[in-house]
Amino acid sequence: MRVWASAPAGVGAGVRWVAMPETVGPERLSVADDDFDDERFDDEGFEDEGLDDDADGFSDEPLDEHETAMIRQDLHDLADFEATFRPEGYRGVAVWCHDCAEEHYYPWDMLRENLQLLLDTGETPVHEPAYAPEPDRYVQWEYARGYVDALRDAGVQERLDVAACHRCGFPLPEALGQGNFCPRCGNPLLAGRLTVALQEAGLTGDEVLQVLRRAGLPG
Repeated sequence: MRVWASAPAGVGAGVRWVAMPETVGPERLSVADDDFDDERFDDEGFEDEGLDDDADGFSDEPLDEHETAMIRQDLHDLADFEATFRPEGYRGVAVWCHDCAEEHYYPWDMLRENLQLLLDTGETPVHEPAYAPEPDRYVQWEYARGYVDALRDAGVQERLDVAACHRCGFPLPEALGQGNFCPRCGNPLLAGRLTVALQEAGLTGDEVLQVLRRAGLPG
């Protein structure tokens, strides 16, 4: 029997469960649970009624097709969120945990690894809240979903990558090429993106500069 405790609700539409290391029966666990009946436990620990001894309290039952599809969707969404918000300096996503009644903060890599592990094994580590996180550096999952959907509807997801800042020349890693501002000087990257688009359309350097000036953008 697999023992589950609810994970932070709001992590996409996918499976919101985390395998707990303790095997205390089918009851849902929470961080602070004052409703345990002490009489149900003997001096040796938890009662073993209903547990499968030769399975150490866990089963090998795989995720069903619906759960698998939802986790894959969460991974896809997470990749979109990271591509959109990481260039702006966000470290990960924040989700509200109904069990803890507080925000949980997941760095990009941590949540991706946990979701992948859940997909591969049906289990994932219990989340330990980040120590002294900076809330402003984590984007809310539901907000990120709405924002990315809006960008997609507007066609903004098709914008060009920028290799370097048009103003200070700072080279931008691939992960930052979709950003809106230069991480060094703060200059909007729109001018560089527009320059590339105009050059691909056949305009000369002088023509591009003229368009940028008329648009009020630094050339």
